[in-house]
Amino acid sequence: MDWRSGRLPLAGLRVIDWSVYWAGPFLGMMLHDLGAEVIKVESPSNYDPLRTIIDVNRYDGERGRPLTPQERANINQHFNEWNRGKLGLGLELADPRGREVLLGLVAKSHIFIENHRPGAKEKLKIAYEDLRAARPDVIYVSLSGYGQTPPERDAMALGAPVELASGLFSLNGYLNDPTPAKTGFSYGDPVGALAALSAVLLAIRQWRRTGQGQYLDISMRDALAFGIGSAFTDWSMNRIERPHRGNRHPVYAPQGVYRASGEDEWVAISVRDDQDWQALGTVLGHPDWHQDPELAHAEGRHSHHDEIDEQIEAWTSVRHARDVEAALQGAGIPAGAVLDFRQLWHDPQLHARGAFHEIVHPAFGLEVRATSQWGRGQLAQPIDLPAPCFGQHNDEIFGELGYSTDEIAVFTQASARTAT
Repeated sequence: MDWRSGRLPLAGLRVIDWSVYWAGPFLGMMLHDLGAEVIKVESPSNYDPLRTIIDVNRYDGERGRPLTPQERANINQHFNEWNRGKLGLGLELADPRGREVLLGLVAKSHIFIENHRPGAKEKLKIAYEDLRAARPDVIYVSLSGYGQTPPERDAMALGAPVELASGLFSLNGYLNDPTPAKTGFSYGDPVGALAALSAVLLAIRQWRRTGQGQYLDISMRDALAFGIGSAFTDWSMNRIERPHRGNRHPVYAPQGVYRASGEDEWVAISVRDDQDWQALGTVLGHPDWHQDPELAHAEGRHSHHDEIDEQIEAWTSVRHARDVEAALQGAGIPAGAVLDFRQLWHDPQLHARGAFHEIVHPAFGLEVRATSQWGRGQLAQPIDLPAPCFGQHNDEIFGELGYSTDEIAVFTQASARTAT
C-alpha cells in the first residue's frame, strides 16, 4: 500500500459503527486507518457509555467551573482515542424515524459493526436480516463477549469476566501465590477487535470477488482462549498444571523486572541461554558466575534464582533504567526499561516512527493521539479528524441522504429533547 498516494486498501468503503466501549470502536478505528469512511452512530438517549466515564471533579477543578453536559459528553480520552477519524451521527434508533434514517444510510454503506448485548439489535429491529432488506450484500459484524449462540450469549461481557472465562486469568499470578490475577488490562477488547478485523478483511475479499456479504459472529472469549493453547495441551496430554511464575520464565533464567535508580524506575532482563549468562556476568562484574558449575546451566540458575535476583538488583538499583538497558543490549542480552506513559511521549524510537500526532479537538483542545499501525515511519499517515462530538456531522450525513433543511431541523430538535 502507498500511504503517500492515498491508495489505502479500504478506500471507497463506508462503515457504520454502532458500538460502545473499546472492542467495537477499536475495530472501527482500524478500518478507518485502512481507508474506510467510518460513521459513529449513537442515540441521544443512550450515548456510548465511555463518554460518561470521567473524573468530573478533576475537570471541574481545572476549569474552575462545572463542566457543561456537552463538555462531559466529549472529554473522555479513551473515547477520543478509539473514535478518532470518524464522523458522528446522533440518531434515536428507538424512534421509527431514526431507524428509517439508519436503513437509508445502510443502503449506502458496506459494513455494519455492533457490540451491544445480544438482543439489543433484535429489539430495535436492526439485526442482520433487517439490514439485509436495505442492503443485501452488507457485511454485518457482531462482536460480543461470548458469541451469539446459547448457552452464554446473554452473559455480561466486561473485561474481567471475559478474561476469566478464557482461561488466561488462571495462568497469571504472583510467584508461588495460587491466587489468579487479572492482567490489569481489558485484554479481550483489543484481541477481539483484531480477530474481528481479520474476519472483516476476509469478508471484504470475498465480497469483492462474489458480491456477497455475510454475517460475522465474533466472540472475545473465543479469541482470547487461543492464547492458552500450549497450557491446555500440556494439561490434556501430560496432566501438568502450570504454576504462577510472576515475572519469571519456565525456561529462561534469570528473568525478572528489577528496580533501577530513581523513583519507580524498573528494568526487565531475560537471560535466554548460557551465552547470555556469560555476558551478564561480565557486564555486572561477576566473573565468579562463570566458574560456578551449579550456575552453568538454566536448571541450576532456576534453583538459585532468588540469590541471583538479589545480586542483579544490587547492580541495577544504582543505575538508571535506560543505562542498564543500553549496557545489557550492547552485550546482546534482552533488556528494556519499563516505561510509563510520560516517557513514551518522549521516546525517540516512537517519535522516529511517527507513533504520535497532535490534533485539535473542538471540545477538548490540543490532543496527542496514536497514529495508524499500518503507516508509520517515513510513510506515517496523518490523523485527519479528532473523535466526533455527539452528532457533530448530522447535517452533512442527513443532507447526503436527501433530507431537507426543515427535516434535519426536526431530527435535531428531537435529539436535543431526548438528550436533555
